[in-house]
Order: sequence, then C-alpha cells, then structure tokens
Amino acid sequence: MKVVLNSHQYAVLGVFVLVISQTVSLPYEKNSVLYPSKRQIPSSNHFTTGKVFLLGGATDDKSSSIYNALRKSTGKVNPTIAVVISAASSLAVGLEAYYEPDEVSKSYEQLFTDYGFQPSVVLLAQDNYNEGGNVSTQLGAQNIEIIRNADVVFFNGGDQSRHTRSWFNDDGSDSDILHELRLRFASGETVIAGTSAGLAIQSNPTFGEGRSYGYYYFDADLKPCQIGESLLDDRQGQDSFRAQENGGYMKGFEFVRGALTDSHFDARGRFARLVVAMRATNKLFGVGVDEDTALFINQDNATVFGRYGVWIVNSTEASFTNSTQYFEATNVKINYLTEGDSFDISTGQLVTSKNLVTESDGEVYESEDIFDTDEALKSISSLATSASMASVGSSFETEPTARIVFQKTASTKFFKEGNNLAITNMQLDIGTM
Repeated sequence: MKVVLNSHQYAVLGVFVLVISQTVSLPYEKNSVLYPSKRQIPSSNHFTTGKVFLLGGATDDKSSSIYNALRKSTGKVNPTIAVVISAASSLAVGLEAYYEPDEVSKSYEQLFTDYGFQPSVVLLAQDNYNEGGNVSTQLGAQNIEIIRNADVVFFNGGDQSRHTRSWFNDDGSDSDILHELRLRFASGETVIAGTSAGLAIQSNPTFGEGRSYGYYYFDADLKPCQIGESLLDDRQGQDSFRAQENGGYMKGFEFVRGALTDSHFDARGRFARLVVAMRATNKLFGVGVDEDTALFINQDNATVFGRYGVWIVNSTEASFTNSTQYFEATNVKINYLTEGDSFDISTGQLVTSKNLVTESDGEVYESEDIFDTDEALKSISSLATSASMASVGSSFETEPTARIVFQKTASTKFFKEGNNLAITNMQLDIGTM
C-alpha cells in the first residue's frame, strides 16, 4: 500500500523552500583556458539547486543499497567520483584513508572501485589549502580539473571545521576550487555527497562538537566560530564542562539550503542537539541522518536508503520559553522515515509502501537515559503500537534533569513494515524535570 499525504497533512513537514538568489563570480580573471569567462551561479527557489547525497556516517562497506543509489544518482554506469579528504587532520592522514584499508573498512579507492565508480582523490587539506585550492598553482589547477570532471564529489568524515578551512579563503569567501564546484553543482553536472562531517558541512551554518545534554544545559548558547577555528566551545577553557558538552557553529557550504544537517543521529542521541542548534542559528528545519543510512535529495525530492532512519525536524510552530535557565521548546514536529520512503519538500507529498499501524496494545517505552544510543528511536517506536499518547524520557544526568516528551497528536500517523517505521507529525517537547 502506498500512502500519499495531502497538502493539509503537509504541515507536518513544513515548507523548506526558500527564495534564494545567489550570484558568485571569480574575484579576478585568471587562466583564460581554465576560466574562459566569468560564469554565474543561477538563482533558484529549490531546497537544493542540484543533487545532494547525505550519508549519516559509519556506512558499512556491504550497504549496497546506499552505494548503488549514489552511483545511479549520476545516471551513468561507471561515474567518476572525486574523493575529498579535507576533514582529516592533514593531507597525509587523508591520503592514508584513501589508499589504505583499516581493520574494519576498505580504502576509499577500493570501496568506490568495487561499486563501479572511477575514483580519484583531491589533494587538498588544511595544511595545504593556499596551494591546493588556488587555480594559479599547479596543484590547485590539478585539483580543479578533477572537480571539473567529477560526476560525484564525496566529502569524507572527520571534522567539518577542517573542510571549511580547506575550501574557504581566510575571509570566508569561496576559494577557486569551491567556486568551480558550485558551478558544477548548480548546472546538474555533479552530485554532492558526504559522510559524517562531510554531511554536516553541507548546510549553512554548520555546527558541531558537544552533546544533546550540553546544548540543553547551555540553552542554545553556541560559540560563533571563524574559518580556521575548531567548533569546540572553549570560552571557559578547553578542559571545562562547557568545552566537553557544548559546541559551536560556523559558515558551511550551503549545498543544502534552509535546514541544518546532522549525522550519527540516533547512534549518538543527537535529536535534542539538532533542535537546540536550530534555535541558536535561526533555522526552522533540520535533517538528521543516522549511521549506515543515507538521504538523497534531488532539488525538492528526497528518498531514504540504508539500515536506519532520517529525522525531519520542523520548528515553524514551536514555542521557545525561558521559564528556567535551561533550554525549553514545545510543539516541535518530528517526521521519521526509513528505507524506501520519499517525500517532495515543495508539495508535501510523502510516499511510503509501509502499512498504516492500527494496533494499540503495546507497552510504551520511557527512557531514563534519553540521550544515549537509540533511546529516542525506542521511545518513538513504542508509541506506534501503544495506547499511550506520550513517551516521557529523562536524561541520565541530574541537576538539572532534562525532560523529553514524544507525543501523539490528532494527525500523527505511524507506518510499519518489519522493523522499519515511518512517522508523520509527532510532537517533541524539551524541558526540565
């Protein structure tokens, strides 16, 4: 059975579409062969201007549905893929991951070759960004040529602040190589893909470090960071509780527009971290992708692949109060999708082949450590077959104890097939016990 939500039900997803006009031109004319004229990135009112493939991290080498979907997204049998290693601590460390397998994973070169890609590596990292991203250098011109011929550009995991350091100029403007990538993406010639930090960098801003509890504790007081800084909130010292629990934000790539993106989602209990970061950065929408899972976005259409799920978070109707010194939010809308589910962000049509859940005799799960691995997923899954209207969870940490409520509304719907679940219009409240 396929279920399509109508426009009234679309309120649960929100309107992602932003009318954005962006024109970027080179700061100066360079090599007439590489840049025969100043080309401009066209305006668009789509969620993305092209194709973005977001991998939540820790993707198993055997997750063929994910890697085959990435290959098919190009429309080619043996597409070229440029592997970006700039989230690594250095060029040498990134190259090791590209060429050498570790104890659990293949090398990037071998992995993508096995799935039918033609891989190459972009020799760009934070320790050579001036040379590696500049068209006037031999290495920069070589890297730009790799981007120009890539059907997919894949950003590795590690630390997204290193991606920003490698791809932006010191003043935050696009480097030559990033400008070329924007042109390729906007024209539909290149699919942008990324895993973990390579996913997080695709929104603007990007954010990171810390945990859900710390973001709640510090009430959305994230540190604004500049290019070249880490996302660590060290305003009270690098060994402080703030540095361990809180985080920061900085300029991101914005290949995904209008929403924050986050990875390792249920595996690291990040649902509250995302909601708090949305508030801190004035974003109404968020996308959280779990491990061994991917979300493919083609302008306004999105489809889920892989083992776990994707959270679509909507705060357009949420209320943020200040009755305590800690973070509070009510009426945040949650939508959860798993493999095979898709939706159109501009029209609000959600399509699933899963069956509508009508049973209501199960027990509701109420977590005593709600920010731990998969605890939020256990909570929302239990509501699907329970007569209870809410699952109330709490943080393991006390003084204060965070209170998390996942709640059914009149328009909440659950769909299930085996262990895979789809949920629309669930309410999330965050507060203090």
